[in-house]
Amino acid sequence: MGDTSIKGLIQSMVSVDGESIMQGTVISVSPLKIQMENDSKHIITERITIVPWHLTNYHTSVVVDWQTENTSGGSGYAEFSSHRHAIKGTKPITVLNALRLGDKLHILSLNKGKLYYVLDRVSDPPEG
Repeated sequence: MGDTSIKGLIQSMVSVDGESIMQGTVISVSPLKIQMENDSKHIITERITIVPWHLTNYHTSVVVDWQTENTSGGSGYAEFSSHRHAIKGTKPITVLNALRLGDKLHILSLNKGKLYYVLDRVSDPPEG
């Protein structure tokens, strides 16, 4: 069986000359700079790089059906006794998934290196 990595799968689908899958590391977030693997001089910038929505900080909504932990007040009155609250319905959230310093990335090089598309992280983002 052949290579089953995301890099291998996409490269097998890319047939146009001048397109390839590369790896890089984020060396600056603002402005975005990505150093390509095995070439310290090959640095791509945000001017020629497309970062997909899922690799940014973004707002979206989720459907939840949660209960809070038991909490109680301190006065001794019945209305402050241990209780829970329901959290149900569609709720807005912010997903913090922007590229971070040190992220290792899979990058699609297009048009012989005139444009780059960040496919995904190679692994989980660093803590912090």
